[in-house]
Amino acid sequence: MSEDKKTKVRFPNVYALLFLLCVFAMLLTWIVPAGTFKRVAVGNISRVIAGSFHYIDGNPQTPWDMFQAIFQGYVKAGATIFMIFFVGAGIHMLEETKSLSTAFTVMARKLRGKEALTIALIFFALGLGNTAGVFGNIGLAIIPIGMYLTRALGGDDFLGFMLIYFAMQSGFAVGFANPNVLGVAQTFAEVPIFSGTGVRAVCAITNIIFLYLITLHYYKTIKKDPTKSLNYEPGVDFNKIVGNVENEDGEHINPDSIKISKRQLLIVGTFLIGVVICVFCTIKFSWKSSKIASFFLFLSILTGMMSGFDMNEIAKKIIKGCGPMVNASFVVGIASAVSLILKNGKILDTIVNWLSMPLGSLGAIAGAGFMVYVNALINILIPSGSGQAAVVMPLMTPIGDIIGITRQVSVQAFQFGDGLTNLITPLNGTLMGGLAMVHVQFPRYFKFAIKVIGTQVIIASIITMYLQYIGWTGL
Repeated sequence: MSEDKKTKVRFPNVYALLFLLCVFAMLLTWIVPAGTFKRVAVGNISRVIAGSFHYIDGNPQTPWDMFQAIFQGYVKAGATIFMIFFVGAGIHMLEETKSLSTAFTVMARKLRGKEALTIALIFFALGLGNTAGVFGNIGLAIIPIGMYLTRALGGDDFLGFMLIYFAMQSGFAVGFANPNVLGVAQTFAEVPIFSGTGVRAVCAITNIIFLYLITLHYYKTIKKDPTKSLNYEPGVDFNKIVGNVENEDGEHINPDSIKISKRQLLIVGTFLIGVVICVFCTIKFSWKSSKIASFFLFLSILTGMMSGFDMNEIAKKIIKGCGPMVNASFVVGIASAVSLILKNGKILDTIVNWLSMPLGSLGAIAGAGFMVYVNALINILIPSGSGQAAVVMPLMTPIGDIIGITRQVSVQAFQFGDGLTNLITPLNGTLMGGLAMVHVQFPRYFKFAIKVIGTQVIIASIITMYLQYIGWTGL
């Protein structure tokens, strides 16, 4: 067989990868014995009772069960899916008059030579804000805005993803004032809520700086060599992926020749004020995906009216704007199916119990470091921070007590393991949806990110062991 006729082995794309993970989870339900912990209700959270694990009758999942779980994953993620659709509609409506891209291009021209400062201001604002978990699902909603901004700065779409998602996760990963994750974990560990703030604040700021430098390095790399862009494909015009400024015919134009009209300025100003209002309501009134989606639908209609479109045109443009978001929406839905299959098969608790068992045979310092890795693995199965806290903290706390790990260190090991790996787990719907938005396949992203996340986790385990070494209690 000639060389050109050989079939090239290709890594599965994101949909195939997630489907294969669903199949793997289904097969595990036939291999791993079913088990469960006893639980008690603590407010709106179901808390695991330490030492209550026991094996039960299994519930192996069939292919039919698997497909039903996939469907239920889409139902569960319905609000997030429609939020993605309506955000896409709003951004598309805004770009029908080239308002956003023109405004950012003009802004980038005025800030020429200060790109690093521009990225830093946005990155630190999002990172520090999310140390309290204030942004929630709004991060996925504003990734498209980040894309337009980074294009204007001469970057690519993936840089826009880093500017928004990396920034938010940099603070969230070690959020020293996050009631939904840290607060829940400290409650279950029976230590004062938000105690140990000084140490966590230093860790959070250090992590923000680290990921900012990674983002800035990527920006400088693709500016120097566009083939290093994660959006680059052989044979593609560089101007299509880096600094994408085009006229109505799709031809690359000189950014210095672009001017913004008063109408465009009014439209983009109104839209961005709307985004700020949405962020404020997300923080102040704890808006979830359903309310964010509704607000962006309103914003897309308002933008269309300001652009001079009639109702028929607005309706058509909303539908057209939803189209590019189908990929991201489908990814978010199927990503939540894997843990659902494990849960329906009654083996999720068994896996968590198995992962926690080796801790009892380790000493306090080594055990503290190992806790980080255990929580990192569990985060793949339980992406929800508060949900993971409710499962692992009642297990880690008594184990830590037995081998001499302070409860504050146990909380920190949980937080590192849960937060840092949000940037790498394929079962994180927000991560996978964001990658789909910027058209980057997960395998390519994984190759880029694994070195970054691996470094973070190793350093985190060392920090955790040091905190245990000095007997840190956070009081």
